[in-house]
Amino acid sequence: MTNPTRQEIVNAYEALSDITYLADTYLSSISGRLDETRELRQTILRALPPLPRPTMAEVEWDDDKHYLAEAAHPDHGKVIMVGRKGNLLIDVFYFSGMRNKVSSLYATDLTPTGKRYTLTEVQE
Repeated sequence: MTNPTRQEIVNAYEALSDITYLADTYLSSISGRLDETRELRQTILRALPPLPRPTMAEVEWDDDKHYLAEAAHPDHGKVIMVGRKGNLLIDVFYFSGMRNKVSSLYATDLTPTGKRYTLTEVQE
């Protein structure tokens, strides 16, 4: 069995959506038998890997959502995003071994986890 790439999985979901739309349009025009395409679609979906979450390359940077937000990176694990650097890179903080690191990583390698952090001032 092959290991499909992220893009191949996304393409398969898009193709399934297109085929389902065409089948539904055709079947509803001749017989109204839409249940058949729904059942076939579910059979195919069960065989497909889960649809990958979008990477930061597919998401428009929004400071309110992404500044100090966590993302997963294939080599560095969890990272904290701090800013976009052009179209391709995002500045991040991450922990590596015994050291904190600051780096610019490719947006295509960063998948947001949904977690976000805030800084608060300590009142003494």
